[in-house]
Amino acid sequence: MWRKISIEDYRLALDTVVVVAVLVGVRELLFYVGIEGIALTSLTASVIGGGVFVMGLVIAGTLSDYKEAERTPNNLAAGLYAILREAESMHRVWKKPDLDRLRERLVAVVDALRRDIAAGDTRECQEAVEILSESFLELEESDVPANYIVRLRQEQAGLRKSLLSVYQIQREEFLPSAYAMIVSFVVMILTLLMLTKIHDRVETLVTLGFLSFFFLYLLRLLNVINKPFKVGRQRSNDDVSLFILYEFVVHARAADAGVSSDQVVGIAERIEQIEEAASGENAAALQDGRSDDAPPDLDAVVDAAAEAHRDDPKVTGGSRA
Repeated sequence: MWRKISIEDYRLALDTVVVVAVLVGVRELLFYVGIEGIALTSLTASVIGGGVFVMGLVIAGTLSDYKEAERTPNNLAAGLYAILREAESMHRVWKKPDLDRLRERLVAVVDALRRDIAAGDTRECQEAVEILSESFLELEESDVPANYIVRLRQEQAGLRKSLLSVYQIQREEFLPSAYAMIVSFVVMILTLLMLTKIHDRVETLVTLGFLSFFFLYLLRLLNVINKPFKVGRQRSNDDVSLFILYEFVVHARAADAGVSSDQVVGIAERIEQIEEAASGENAAALQDGRSDDAPPDLDAVVDAAAEAHRDDPKVTGGSRA
């Protein structure tokens, strides 16, 4: 399924164009007051080329962290699915563990992760992963073979590993000194371009516009890559999506409702849409007493998404989540 391109994909570019327009306007003002600037030399071109090389090197280094961040939600969802499916199989044979409570605890892992990402300095999800052990203790006190329980413990350990990766990626920046160097380079190069005359007036303004857009866009893109996880209204299309985790939540919530795979995908898509578009009275209802920076209450969002999916005239069959 290909994602449709929207205007949101160009938000970073449009914001950069505004800054570029200001810089071009300032350069035009310098021309107007009689400041022509220095002549273009080979040294100027070398400085610009060096800036391009260094920025490309730093961004290439941060992309590896971004690719790892993209895999993390999949790893978390795979672990949650494995625990749920294994527990369901055990319950059919040994009537253990309490599936309703286990589903609540698994959904709480996703909800806590959203809150941790929004807050930036909390570890609620880590606690939610540890609480899963209470369901495993139910199994240890039953007739379930030990090797079955060991598999669940291994999946729990995998959840810890993926979760710690999220915390590490969100907290650490790629070479802060290198980022400071990049910012310094961009400022110096833009200053040099502002004070350089490239042949005539029009060519100077056009070149300034193109080069300043290039450097500023890369600088802003570096900021996005450094913090790949965001949720709720803070999230943009450039941030890593938790969509696969929302699918798991719908699966867990609608386990006995006979919801089809297509309906699960549709409800999960609406969860993301509702989180990003929540405003006004709807936002107040979904916040459930949380601060403005906190993501909406997950249960309320899932219920709203399921209801919106049922009411959609394009949906041929209803769903209950």
